[in-house]
Amino acid sequence: MPSDPFEEWGADPDFERLGWHLRAELRAEAEEYERLAAVDALRGRRLGDVALELLHRGDVVAVDLAGRSFTGAVVYTAGDLLCVRGAGSVVDVNLEAPLSLRVVERVRRGGAGRSGGPPGFKARLFEHEAAGTLVEIGCRLPVADLSGRIRAVAVDHLVVDQAGGDRRYVALRAIDYVVARDG
Repeated sequence: MPSDPFEEWGADPDFERLGWHLRAELRAEAEEYERLAAVDALRGRRLGDVALELLHRGDVVAVDLAGRSFTGAVVYTAGDLLCVRGAGSVVDVNLEAPLSLRVVERVRRGGAGRSGGPPGFKARLFEHEAAGTLVEIGCRLPVADLSGRIRAVAVDHLVVDQAGGDRRYVALRAIDYVVARDG
């Protein structure tokens, strides 16, 4: 049996033209189905899925949020947490914050698998609390400098002790990112 059903029609030029047009139409239809399937796959993804793909690929990304931009490689992601290493620090990003994520540089080698770590953004805040890390907190509030040590991660807010003894209570839903500082 011939691989191309149009071959059996012989060398009739009209049939050859018809066969060529039908094959071209079938190719175009298959390409359209592939394009629609790719779009459907994009529609089914969440931002966390994109973050996991970027972690595996190792690309350099830029995250724009809360009036700031951070550039670096994705070093960890889980749930609503994205960790980006760049410029000597790791930024813990809340993927539920209003943000824009883009690839700045595609890398040919690298990437990482998801190893053990916190299951989400709030769990990462608990790690900073336990370690007594000095953090800068980025949020949607018009606060000039919100930094200090996380005293407690409460049900719906953070308790932050700032330098000079001031204490802040910050709603968790307002926090977009946390940067661990040296010292």
